[in-house]
Amino acid sequence: MAAQLKQIVDRLNVEPFNCDLSLVVFDEKEPLELMEILKKVLMYLDRKHDVDLREEKPDAMYQRIAEFLHILGYQCSFDIEFQQGLISGDKATVHPILFWLLSNLESLKKRAYLAKFCMNLEVPEEFLREEQVYQAFQHYKELQSQFKATHSHVEQERQGRMNPADLQREVAQLDAEKEQLSQKIQHLKTKTEKDEGFSVLLQVTSMLRKEQEEEARLAEKLAEQKYQLEQTEQMYIERSARLREMREAQQQEGEGSAEAMLKMLQSEVTKSREANFRVRKECEEKIQRLREVDNALSDPPVTKMDIDSLEGEISAMQNEIHALEGKIAEQNQDSRLQGLAVYKQQANLVAKKKETIFKEKKILEEDRDTLGKELSMKEREYEQMKGHKFMKRDEFKNYAASLRDKSAKFKRLKAELSELRHEVAVLVRTEQLLQAKDPTPAGMVEAEQALEKASVEKSQVDRAKGKTLDEISAIVQKINAQLKEKKNKLAPQIKALRSVRQNFQQVEVKYQEKKGVYDQVKSQVDAELSKVGGDVKQLESEVLEAEQNYHELNMQLCTAESKLQRAHWETRCLRKEEGAKFSEEYATLSEQYSAEINKLDEQCRELRKEQKVVKETHEDNLKQKKAFVQLEKLMQIKLKVAKQEMQNMAEGRYGGMGASRTVMDASTAGVERLVIE
Repeated sequence: MAAQLKQIVDRLNVEPFNCDLSLVVFDEKEPLELMEILKKVLMYLDRKHDVDLREEKPDAMYQRIAEFLHILGYQCSFDIEFQQGLISGDKATVHPILFWLLSNLESLKKRAYLAKFCMNLEVPEEFLREEQVYQAFQHYKELQSQFKATHSHVEQERQGRMNPADLQREVAQLDAEKEQLSQKIQHLKTKTEKDEGFSVLLQVTSMLRKEQEEEARLAEKLAEQKYQLEQTEQMYIERSARLREMREAQQQEGEGSAEAMLKMLQSEVTKSREANFRVRKECEEKIQRLREVDNALSDPPVTKMDIDSLEGEISAMQNEIHALEGKIAEQNQDSRLQGLAVYKQQANLVAKKKETIFKEKKILEEDRDTLGKELSMKEREYEQMKGHKFMKRDEFKNYAASLRDKSAKFKRLKAELSELRHEVAVLVRTEQLLQAKDPTPAGMVEAEQALEKASVEKSQVDRAKGKTLDEISAIVQKINAQLKEKKNKLAPQIKALRSVRQNFQQVEVKYQEKKGVYDQVKSQVDAELSKVGGDVKQLESEVLEAEQNYHELNMQLCTAESKLQRAHWETRCLRKEEGAKFSEEYATLSEQYSAEINKLDEQCRELRKEQKVVKETHEDNLKQKKAFVQLEKLMQIKLKVAKQEMQNMAEGRYGGMGASRTVMDASTAGVERLVIE
């Protein structure tokens, strides 16, 4: 429910409503204010809802809103509870309506517009017997079908219409491709002018291209025909299976056939739903692919310069990758020699870091203990002076925020400490493993000798550097002199550049002034244009409403005229004028109605007599039915006993054992019964 309220408020705060509401303000709205918001949404869909809710009667308001919601397709029971909730502005009734309307606003606006012209008028059949009414109704149906065809054509044109910017972009892309093709053709012409057999080769290649296109077209046609053949075979198999199922179901009798037919229809419905879902999914995928292709086509064309620049960047990146790989290989070779030293250095750094952190932790714990003691002393002094301390709401919030910050800081420091401890443990274990493996690592002596050799070479290089310092200072002086000469040569150009910059600043100031005037005029023109557009839309809505009122009044006028003609004809029949007769049997309509009423009264009297007879014989019939039921049970028992006797006689129990005798039943004297012992 909260998500629905949030979505309602978000939709109401944007165009075209701009209500500037919040969740709390919207939830606290009175019923009348809530109905005003509903009226605003309904007015956006149809202007006929622009009425004053204070002056409108509740029944009329419910009739208007309920009919409109029914036309839009709102799923609801429209019962007494819904009517009372809508009239009283109940949140449980109005909020779902607002959520449904705002979730499908544009589609419902289109549906409301089409409902004015596509909703069928319910005309009674007795009125349609009149020739004028029937003709008017047929004309109304023709106009309705014309409107549907025109609207569908307009929608197709709107969907098929392309954006001018897209067309310009496509034209520019085609021009660029045309220019590239013309350049390629010109290049090929200049390249093949001196070749004598090129014309024959061109003719042969053109014929080959035509044959290839024909072959591709035939292959496409063959694939399409194969696909159609597969679809036809699949359809034939499905239809034959369905025919077989129908015949099997028809051969069955009773309720079983109906159940089989129902199951078969249910399976067909599920198959149709699955096929519909699959087709929709494929359609969405094709539409997504089409959008991607359109976006790719709308991009600017790629020229040869772009391709060359990208290839140059790729080659530069590859060279850089090779260089970095060489550096990494060299560093790996150096690190193999200095691996142990690196591990020791890392272990020392971690140990120092651990010691500093432990010291900081100890200092912080001491500060915490001292501050805790001071706080407890201050609290005891405060309680002795002013009683027990109670924090205010703001103080409690600040205290809770500080506790959250401290807990977050404590968790962060604790995580860092655990990471450092883990790292120290790993490094200590690594050092132990290395020392256990080789107390005097191999290569250390060679490394020391290499270091001594490097120090000797470094001293020699330092001596050579001292000799070259004088040469470098002379080169630096020469470069400074050249820089001074270049500065002197560039001085007049710099002055000219300054004057050009001043002119540019003046021109830019003028440009900004002109641009401001242009923006102001453009904003005024846009405002006037939007105002005129709003007036045009309002006039269009008024025209549509006037047309609807005209058609409704015309229809009412036609019905009233038909009723008036029928009344005049009835008066003529009552006066028994010459040639005035309602039908062959009855002279007037009132006589026909009175005859039908008498007939119905006679039927009612007969039905009352039948009801009386049924009431009088009801109990006797019930007793008779009960007696027949008992008789049926008795006959079933007799049949069962007879079958049992037949089975016993077939098995030879009577002749073989001699264990039967005839006795008299004391309960029913005079009736002989066979008792089996």
